[in-house]
Parts: sequence; structure tokens; C-alpha cells
Amino acid sequence: MSKLIYMLLCGAVVMAVSCSRSTYKSLPGDIGTATVAATQSDEEWAVQEPAWTYYERLSLALGCDSNCIGISSDMTLPDWYSGCFVNKRDRLTINVIGDSLQLRRMLEDMLQGDGFDMGMGLFCWNEQRAVTDSLLKAVERSPVDINMSCSSNVDGTVEVTLEASNDSAIEVFRKEVFDSPLLRFKRADKVGIILEKEEVEVNEKQAEEQSCIDHETLPQFPGGDGAMIKYIYDNLRYPKEAYDENIQGRVVVQFLVDKSGDIDSIKVVKSKDSYLDAEAVRIVRSFPKFTPGTFDSMPVEQWMTLRVMFKKTDYDDRLNTKYPAFQYDNGDDYVRDGLYRIVDERGRIGYADEKGNTVITPRFSFGFPFENGKAKVTDCGQMKEVEGSRGEYHYWESDDWYFIDKSGRKL
Repeated sequence: MSKLIYMLLCGAVVMAVSCSRSTYKSLPGDIGTATVAATQSDEEWAVQEPAWTYYERLSLALGCDSNCIGISSDMTLPDWYSGCFVNKRDRLTINVIGDSLQLRRMLEDMLQGDGFDMGMGLFCWNEQRAVTDSLLKAVERSPVDINMSCSSNVDGTVEVTLEASNDSAIEVFRKEVFDSPLLRFKRADKVGIILEKEEVEVNEKQAEEQSCIDHETLPQFPGGDGAMIKYIYDNLRYPKEAYDENIQGRVVVQFLVDKSGDIDSIKVVKSKDSYLDAEAVRIVRSFPKFTPGTFDSMPVEQWMTLRVMFKKTDYDDRLNTKYPAFQYDNGDDYVRDGLYRIVDERGRIGYADEKGNTVITPRFSFGFPFENGKAKVTDCGQMKEVEGSRGEYHYWESDDWYFIDKSGRKL
């Protein structure tokens, strides 16, 4: 039902416009996508009549019904027309595709005057309508449950707002939609990574207690909560801007652990600073796969709340910890791509820069040197002897290799 409602909304991109030759209320910024209502009052915010006059003449010239003035999606419009709106000077701006000087002369004759402004659109109205129709068909055939609304922008692009249960569902839908520079995608507030700072009041204790009630088992970080805290401590990178300004404190994030244990839909629900917020999201996005939560022994999706603490003294202590170089080719590991491998007392692999500063705290069972900004690593496996080398050469065998960038984030 929700899909049908959104389809109907998208289909009616432009409403019919009632008309009168007296004074009119302020027209919306984009006449091409809204209804314009008439009134008999003389409010101080009334638009000067020329704006309406030229819009009325343009509508009639483009073929609207004289009984109901307006430019609607069911009209056959010329390829030079991209849209129109009332600008800050209360004048009609007509966005066109093509030679604006030639089109202006044509429009002056068509509209019987020059009391309007010209603008350059990016895509014509017909292209916008074709893209909207294609999006509606994509919603109908999409395998994921998704809601969509769309509208035309004054520059001739189409803004598409998507809403689904999680980010992955949105990405599945986007991959199905043909790639068009005309589209301007955005996520609805219901889900998704928060691209703009958002403050949400969260009762953390209540959320955790509710999770325990709703599910027999909660998602588990590999090694448990203690391992997760250590992971954050070892891999958190204090943003320089926040460090220099002595900004410290707690950022609260929420994220979805799906049925396979992957992290999805990370969002900041209690902000401290924009730089700290971004780092908290980065560290959660780099998490390894969780053991998913279960209900009646069946894997289920589970939202989790996590508090990430930023404390300069802890960060300084970690940076000052020096690890020995990984032994390679009968000596210390070589610097490659600006980093070399280090090893802790448990034999785990990490990376340091040329000055010996720890960049990625040792946490991998094995890792190869960096090359072109990425390194191949694994969290499992075992070292084996190269057959026939008489113990001189070894290799690491694992069924779960992946790549990381220089921040330690999984690629």
C-alpha cells in the first residue's frame, strides 16, 4: 500500500492551478511542482502581478487548459523547457535548455513582454518525466520492501527520497536503478547513515534492557565485549582538529547487526563534536563480523547502542607504546608504502610508520605489507612450512583473507 501511495504522489508531479486576475498569494519557489492558489486579499506578501501574468501566458502557450492554468505532467512540453520558479525579485525565472538568447527572443514574442528572467536548466522536463516513470517501475519490481518519493528541482534534476528497513536494502534498490546524472538521491530520516548531524534523545539503559527482553541472545563481538572495548582502544584515531582544541567526551552511536553478523545503518544518536562523531562512525564501520543475535535460536536483526569515549590521555598512552618490528628476511620488516609491520607479545600483526609510531595496533593473525594504500590481512589461520625448504621458508594459510586501508578499515 505504501508503494502505491508514493507512486501516486510521484505521478502527480504538478497539480492543476486555479486562476484569477486579481492579486495572488506568494508563489512557491518552484511553480513546476506545486499548486498555485488564488485569493482576493491584499496581503503585504502578495507577489506582483507580472510574475503570475507571465506564468499564466507561459502555461497557455505550452498548451494548458484555459479553465485551469498550470503546467502539468500530462502536457506535451518542448525539449527546451526545464522548469520555472519565482525568484527573490518576485519575477518569473524560466529555465531553458539551449541557446538562451534565441529562446529569450522567442519567449518575449510568445509571452508578449520581457518582464521575466532566464535561467539554464540541466535537464528538460521530458527527461525528468521519463526518469520518474522509470523509478516507479523500479519500485514495482524491486525485491526489497522500499518506499520512494520524488520531486523536480528548479535546476531540472529529480530528487529521490528512499526509505527502507536498513541501508543495505536501499543500496540493493539503487543498484537496480539505471545510473543517471539527473537523479539526486537522499535517505529518509527513518534509516541510514546520518549525513547531517542529528541529535536523538536515547535512554541507553532502557534500550539495552529492551533488547534483552526481545531476544534470547544479543549480537556478540568476536571475543566478547572486552575484546570490542580493546578493539576501539587500539584502533581509534583522535581527529587532529578535536585533539588540538582539547575536545573530549562520549559519542553514542547505534548500528544494526544483520542476520549474517554484518554491520549496517550506523547513526550518531548523541553527538559530542562533528569530528569525533565521524571517527566514532568510522571505528564502528571497521568492526569485524559479529555473531548475530538470535530469537528462538533463529538469527535476527538487532539494533545495538555503543558509547565511544574520546580521552586524550588514553590516546597518548597508546601512541607512546612501541612494538618490535616483524621479522622478515632475517631482519626487521622493510618500510613499504610508508608503513612496516610490527608484532605484539601474542604474535599478532600491526603496522607502524617510518618513525616507529603505531598506526594500526597489532590485531591480525597475519598481514602482508602495504601496497598502493592497502594490505592483505587475516584474523585466522596458521603458519605452515614450505614443502622441501627444511624449515627455512614458511607461509600463512587462511580461508578468510581481506584488505584494509591505512586507517585499519576493512575494504
